[in-house]
Amino acid sequence: MHETSAGREFPAPHGRILIVDADPGAREMLSRAVTGLGHTVCHAAEPGPAAIDVPGAARPDVALIGLAAGEQAGLAVQTGERIAKRFGVPLVYATETTDAESLDQAQRTDPHGYVLKAGDPRQLGLVIRAALRATVRKSSDGQEANPDDMAPRPEWNSAILEGLFDNMSDAVIVADARGRFVAVNAAARRLSGTYDPSNPEQWSQHFEVYEADGRTPFATEDLPLTAAIRGESTGDALLRLRPRHAGAGTEDLWLRASGYPLRDAGGRCLGGTVVLRDVTAGPAQSARAKRIEAELHERVQVLDAIIRSMGDGVVVADAQARFTLFNPSAERIVGIGMTDRPPDEWTDLYGVFYADGVTPVPTDQLPVVRAVQGETVEALQLFVRNSRVPDGVYISVNASPVRSESGVVVGGVAVFRDVTQRRMEQEALTQAFAHGRLEVIDTVLHNIGNAINSVATGVDTLNGWFQDNELMRRFGKLADLVAAHDHDWISWLEHDAQGRQIRPFLLALVRDLTGEHEKLVGTAARVRERVRHIVDIIRTQASFTNSTVERKLVDLRATIRDAVKVVQESLGQRGVTIEVDCARAPHQILVQESRFQQMLVNLLKNAMEATDERAARPEDAPGWRPRIRVLAYRGEQKNTLVIDVGDNGIGIDPSHFGSVFNAGYTTKQDGTGLGLHSAANFVIGSGGSIQPLSDGIGHGATLRVTLRLVEEPRPQRSLVGRSE
Repeated sequence: MHETSAGREFPAPHGRILIVDADPGAREMLSRAVTGLGHTVCHAAEPGPAAIDVPGAARPDVALIGLAAGEQAGLAVQTGERIAKRFGVPLVYATETTDAESLDQAQRTDPHGYVLKAGDPRQLGLVIRAALRATVRKSSDGQEANPDDMAPRPEWNSAILEGLFDNMSDAVIVADARGRFVAVNAAARRLSGTYDPSNPEQWSQHFEVYEADGRTPFATEDLPLTAAIRGESTGDALLRLRPRHAGAGTEDLWLRASGYPLRDAGGRCLGGTVVLRDVTAGPAQSARAKRIEAELHERVQVLDAIIRSMGDGVVVADAQARFTLFNPSAERIVGIGMTDRPPDEWTDLYGVFYADGVTPVPTDQLPVVRAVQGETVEALQLFVRNSRVPDGVYISVNASPVRSESGVVVGGVAVFRDVTQRRMEQEALTQAFAHGRLEVIDTVLHNIGNAINSVATGVDTLNGWFQDNELMRRFGKLADLVAAHDHDWISWLEHDAQGRQIRPFLLALVRDLTGEHEKLVGTAARVRERVRHIVDIIRTQASFTNSTVERKLVDLRATIRDAVKVVQESLGQRGVTIEVDCARAPHQILVQESRFQQMLVNLLKNAMEATDERAARPEDAPGWRPRIRVLAYRGEQKNTLVIDVGDNGIGIDPSHFGSVFNAGYTTKQDGTGLGLHSAANFVIGSGGSIQPLSDGIGHGATLRVTLRLVEEPRPQRSLVGRSE
């Protein structure tokens, strides 16, 4: 219930509201606001006939008309005039403009009031209630309603205007013709802080007014309120209110100010009104954004200069693996700059190979692609060769994902450097040691020496037999007796005691000759076997010295057997049992045969020498017998071969796992530390991996090699002569 100044109570009115606005979104917003206030939207339309030709059943009590600047304002005002003429209802303008021309047009329709289109719904409710109370509606029988049912208009309008004035979110100051403040609403009091906003002198004492640049003082005669008192309207001027001392605040206030003259019925200017909206947050945020943008731009410029001047190549890709940055050094190193071609074509375009120089890197293994997939790549060596870099370059690549603040991968970055010179130096060192073949040669010479010793022993046996043979002396004595009794041979054999011993002597001599013959045949066979073994070792080593890098299909089992054959003599002397299991491995593989065999020999020799070190500690396991096992099988990863060379030798301290493949690392007094280093170079250069496995000293070890299986390249069919 509402109470008038006379003390009468009357029910709060609820009415039917006609909403007119050119913007469908604004119509929807106003409709929700009106409905939320308990009223009914009888019709909603855009300015024009659709808003005027309302059916009688939808007759409104109040028309709420959206007012915008420009040509649309004219059409809205015309529509309002026709609605007022047809239905005789009050007009309320919901405005979003302070354009003086638009407001002047609206004022000619004698509206009941104005509200801000996006303002406080309470203001809208107060204005609509006032308009409804001012409406004299026809009763259902065609008679006018009793005037006593209506609130006394002067008192009611005064209460409505006062409520609207104090509930406005914008600050409003009204001054008379002499510039004295006659009305200040609550928002203006909040804006002024502890100072009396009705005293203009206090404003000037505590605040300075500047234009938007914050440096130019705003001329007093140009202030919106001053202009309004002169009878001029001012629309949406931007001011900066600066405190004169700390007591008035420390930060500038940004205000949007609109001034309107107050006129009497005769048009004489009685004073002016200024509406102030605090927009400090907007400019402050804009200024901060500009500062941040400037700082960011400066940092980007510095970062760009650093990246461009770096000697290392830097490439960046987005989450879709599209290049977004390719610095000059990157283009200089790989010969080709940034491309918009998809990653599937990068390997062929740039010519990216593993460090062996012949195995192409699959798309999903390219460092940038791996980084985009969330992986980190460290010190990966690759070989790049294309038409711009025909001799090729070796590069060392580090790559990592680029993540957002929430941890989502939004791209990847790769940094690489040209390590060709370093690689050449390493290869020169490796070549100086014959790619680790000194280890193999030492093994070969050792085994050949063992075989030659065996041959020499056999030859000495034969030589000794022929030079000083008891059977030959016995044959000589027999010949002498036969010659001495040539004239009485028969009688001597029959009657002489010595002659009668000839027969048993001959039988024993034949028996002894047969035994010696068997020994000689065995010795000769062993000599022949040793000689053949020497030939096999030399032939195998000759294949190792083949420097070609071409891959070919080889029989895996036969290749492992050949490697075992090289160290077989040494294994036999040590009593080492060796087992080879290739049941789960492919029959053939495409590989650089000589380097693959060399790697196997180095691993076998390492395993054999590990059993030597363990044999020197018999107290650890009295019943211990040396064993080596070679196990080859398909890896869990697609297209991989795993070869485990395990032994029950001395084992490896896990703290040394990271060093066992370094050049020069050895635990033997006479070791060179090149065998495992050479093996690791071949494996890693082929795109594979090698790792030591051991439970520690005294528990044996396994060296696990994982190689990528590469399919044999298929010959491309010529398209020449193909029929259409």
